[in-house]
Amino acid sequence: MNRTYFYICVLIVLLSSCVTAPVEKTVMLTTAEKDESASAKADDFTPLEKAADFNQWSSLEADGGLKPPSAQTVRGRSSLTGYTEIGRRSTAEDYEEEDTDDDYTYQNYHLKLEQKMSDRLNYDISSFVYDKDYKSRDSLDNISRIFKTNWSYYLKKLKEESLELDLKVKYKEKRYKNSPGNEYDELRISPSLTFKKKNLYIIDLALGIDNFDYLSEGRKDQFKVFTQVGGKRYLLEKKLMLTGSYKLESTEQEKIDRKRTKQEILGGFDYIFVLPWIYKIGNRLEWGQRDTKEDEERDEDFDYEYWRYYAKTEHRISPKLKTDIKYQYFKKDYISADLDHRGFYIQNSWDYEILNDEKQRMGVDFGLEHKEVRYNLKSGNDYKKETVEAKLSYKRKKNLSDRQAGWQTSAGLEQNFYDFSRPGGILQNTGSDSSNDKKRTYVKISGEKLFLQGDLVLSLDLKYRYTNYEQKDDKEQEAVRIAFKYRF
Repeated sequence: MNRTYFYICVLIVLLSSCVTAPVEKTVMLTTAEKDESASAKADDFTPLEKAADFNQWSSLEADGGLKPPSAQTVRGRSSLTGYTEIGRRSTAEDYEEEDTDDDYTYQNYHLKLEQKMSDRLNYDISSFVYDKDYKSRDSLDNISRIFKTNWSYYLKKLKEESLELDLKVKYKEKRYKNSPGNEYDELRISPSLTFKKKNLYIIDLALGIDNFDYLSEGRKDQFKVFTQVGGKRYLLEKKLMLTGSYKLESTEQEKIDRKRTKQEILGGFDYIFVLPWIYKIGNRLEWGQRDTKEDEERDEDFDYEYWRYYAKTEHRISPKLKTDIKYQYFKKDYISADLDHRGFYIQNSWDYEILNDEKQRMGVDFGLEHKEVRYNLKSGNDYKKETVEAKLSYKRKKNLSDRQAGWQTSAGLEQNFYDFSRPGGILQNTGSDSSNDKKRTYVKISGEKLFLQGDLVLSLDLKYRYTNYEQKDDKEQEAVRIAFKYRF
């Protein structure tokens, strides 16, 4: 770890010199510019096809429903957020490999402090604890403790352009109950620079180190150095946005079943129309190589290569009615596991605003999805999935005139139909293991209440999953999350 500590010292010196360096005259960025900055970071493209699945906590949040307190940020104020989540689930909810559908119980804890020190300097500090106990794979029982801190400082902050320096540090301990050989400590440090020219372009440059120090003796230690460049270019009065990025990662030592050099490449565009029947179209194409340790939900350790193509259209049929259509193709090839697969899905979602006035808002969402997945080496695990989802949300808005705090609630129902036996289809599914056929039902209920004129937010999320197998015992799983946010 001596080399790691050397890099820490160098980065701290660089950050300190940047903070104390003379800068140009400060001009406050407008709210629109700040929102643009936030949206640029929110648009980061994840290569995991699971991100589009309905069966995540975020599915209720992404379509206009309740957001947990940690997702609501107020600029210029400090905040403390946290949540506790306890429940039962399966790995099929975490990533695409239905073949590894292992059940486990979990307990998650999170705390995060965000503070704006000045007009130029912001930081946040957070901690996570993930505790998992697998039902039938005791070798994977583990607990992860994660500490993260992000520092952001504007070297230049003008009305038309800005230059921002970020420093991200992550420390992680992963401990296994029955597999001490897999235990490790991770230290990741990544400084970056972001240059923005209003209405023209955004350029991101980043570099960093990622060190995995295994506790057992052997040659499993990994020391990675990576660099990344990305950008966005706005044309035609911001109707057209071009985006792209490239990441190069190198490991110090070559190991069996590992890629010593990994790359990730992304390209795409968004275009905003002025036509009444189509508002926006977006495309992304991505190829890369990754390690499953980079996925927080994954407790196995494999290298893989992936492809992903994504297309989406948004349609604003009326001020109250919106719809979008999504198509995604994905492919994964593992170096040492027999989980190679490819597939696609098509989604269509609708959002209708029933009521929206100065006191309240009510809306309903509806979604459909068709998905097909085919395994290269396990054709019996090929499947098709049909999904139907509906959600009703209601919000009572905050009224400062009579000092009434707001509240909101939502209820969602989702039904999944898995078919492992039906031949044919676009991917030519030829599997015949109908014993895996199943129906999954999700019920999600969320509530949120504001106190102290909105400075304190408390929320409760309940989730229930019932799986009905054709030829196996049925299964029930549930989860509860309690969250808070306090602004001061």
